[in-house]
Amino acid sequence: MSSLLEVVGLRAGYGLFSVLHGLEFHVKEREIVSLVGSNGAGKTTTMRALSGLIAPAGGLVRFDSQKTTGFSPSQMVERGLVCVPEGRQLFPEMTVRDTLMVGVSTPRARAQRQENLERVYALFPKLKERGGQLCGTLSGGEQQMVAIGRGLMSAPRMLLLDEPSLGLAPTIVKQLFQAIIGIREQGVTVLIVEQNVRSVLTFVDRAYVIENGSVELSGTAEELANNPDVVNAYFGIGSKENVH
Repeated sequence: MSSLLEVVGLRAGYGLFSVLHGLEFHVKEREIVSLVGSNGAGKTTTMRALSGLIAPAGGLVRFDSQKTTGFSPSQMVERGLVCVPEGRQLFPEMTVRDTLMVGVSTPRARAQRQENLERVYALFPKLKERGGQLCGTLSGGEQQMVAIGRGLMSAPRMLLLDEPSLGLAPTIVKQLFQAIIGIREQGVTVLIVEQNVRSVLTFVDRAYVIENGSVELSGTAEELANNPDVVNAYFGIGSKENVH
């Protein structure tokens, strides 16, 4: 299985402040891969650099065998890489259905609009029930469903999820992570950034532990879940409740 995303020697930051220091990892087609680590490790900066929100200072990003280093967010969406940002970034006065339609921004997405809408409703039935409801009146879990659904309406080949479980109750986190498994079953590759290390390692294929802007450890989810260094350093982060 070939790599859909390859990151080699990625350096990025904000002005004179460097965050990523030669980051390297890859994601194969139809994998679910997680970047885990503590606050300030560089996880969100990685997502922003991959999706075009910030320009890398060096290194190489290759998506679907094409060099995309420095591409704009719209160029990345056109190529099929879509980011669901931390904090959801919804407009509270827009309805659920109108918000989902915001994701229909490329010719490919427009051609697949109805098909993708049905896929979103299959993953998140509540969104169909609440199509006319304002986003600002939804629960946190429902808002996260809308944010992910909006991303899926862009017809991605790969979905980047930045801290999707942040601020959600453990039972909602379980439902959300099960939906991410469903997204992969629909043929979409997933890269997920999480602090909720214990839970995320129960369903991803592989994970990379990032500290100080570089990869410190990597392996299958099982390997990392049984690694004493990971257990000691990270299993206190986020919810301690497993997802099955």
